[in-house]
This record gives sequence, C-alpha cells and structure tokens, in this order.
Amino acid sequence: PALAVDASDDDTILASGGADKSIKIWGLDFGDTHRTLYGHDDSITDLKFVRGTHNFFTSSKDGSMRYWDGDRFEQILLLNGHVSEVNCLAISRTGAFVLSGGMDRQGRGGGR
Repeated sequence: PALAVDASDDDTILASGGADKSIKIWGLDFGDTHRTLYGHDDSITDLKFVRGTHNFFTSSKDGSMRYWDGDRFEQILLLNGHVSEVNCLAISRTGAFVLSGGMDRQGRGGGR
C-alpha cells in the first residue's frame, strides 16, 4: 500500500511511496504511471516535493533520506545519519534544506 504521497506544485506529477520500498511517479494529466523507482531498503515513510521543481525527498524505515529527480527518474543524493527509521521530513520554503525526525529521537537537517 501507499504510505506517502505528494504532488508537484505545478500539478503535473504525483509521487507515492509504499511499504514495498518503491516510489511511483504518476502523470496527473492521464493518471498513468511514468516510472517506478527503487533505492530504499525498507518502507517509504514520507515523501515531499521541493517547491518549484519536480525534485523530491523520501524518508524510509531503513534510516535514510534520498533526494530524487522526478524528471530524469534518478536518485541525486543519499542522506544518512539516523540510526533507526526516519518517520517524517520537512523541506524549507526555499528548498535550501531538509529536516527529518526519526525513531532514534533525533532531528536532523541538511542542505541539498
């Protein structure tokens, strides 16, 4: 099942992350799946688009966050730092940094 979902701010694509460790990129014009991405070793817990782009961050029970290019369908960056699952993430208004919270009782931040 899908555990996280977000739409780009131009309303052209939607991304969903699931318990099956996959990220699906959907076209909102016809509702079709553009691509399925893999990279996490456990369930996706959160997913957020960066404002004004088709790039997005995902967090996972595997303890990592990943930064993705939703147009080229590829991973840009891997962010480690949590010692247990990452539950949530937030992106700054300008997209300059991302914050995460995890089961390790840690809050983490990093620039993209």
